[in-house]
Parts: sequence; C-alpha cells; structure tokens
Amino acid sequence: MIWRALADVVMVVHGALLLFFVVGAFLAWRWPKLIWFHLAIVVWNVVIVVVDFGCPVTATEKFFRRQGGESVYAGGYIHHYLEGHLWPEGATPWAERIGFALVLIGYAGFFVVQHRRKAKVRGESVGPRT
Repeated sequence: MIWRALADVVMVVHGALLLFFVVGAFLAWRWPKLIWFHLAIVVWNVVIVVVDFGCPVTATEKFFRRQGGESVYAGGYIHHYLEGHLWPEGATPWAERIGFALVLIGYAGFFVVQHRRKAKVRGESVGPRT
C-alpha cells in the first residue's frame, strides 16, 4: 500500500515539475527568485531531451509501482500520461517544441520585467516616450 502511494506521489510531483517547466519563467516575473529553480528544471529537461536518456523520476515511480505489485507502463511519463490525452498521439515532439518556446518567451519577458524594475528603482523612464 505504501509503495503505491509513493508511486502516486512521485507521479503527481513529476507532473507538477513538468507544469513548472512550462510556466515557471512566467511565475518568476512576479517572484524573481524562482528563476534559479526554474533554470535548474530547464537544464534538466534539455539534457533529458538532447541526450535522450530515461528520466530518473519516471524510473523512481516505476520502482515504487513494482514494489507495490503493480505492472509498470512502457515508455516514459509523457508518453504514458500526456500523449493522447493532452495532445494527439505522435505529437510529443511538437509539444516539446511548444514547451521550450514558452520557456524562451517566459525568459525574454523575465529579463524585460527585471530591467524595468531596476530602472524604476534608479528612477529612469523605461516606457515609450510620448
């Protein structure tokens, strides 16, 4: 029973980390210190996608499921839980591209917001001149 609960906790945390990957830079516009945690998540995801190795978080969930007597799913978390549910089968490469594009947009906005905050503190005008 405890193993299955642990597997479920890992599954939920994994989903939260993926969601944070997509929206974390936008959250950092409001809470700038989040950017460092988000950067770590981004680097983690880039390495997993570029190097194409299995995610240890997925492996941990599967370990707990096996310990709890459950059979484990084939493939990774995204394929099992998201593909075919949040986007069509086979569209994961596009979902990844969109996710990474959102990260880049979030970071661009983060730097604009930070620049404006610093300029405001210094008393400079940062908006368009009228």
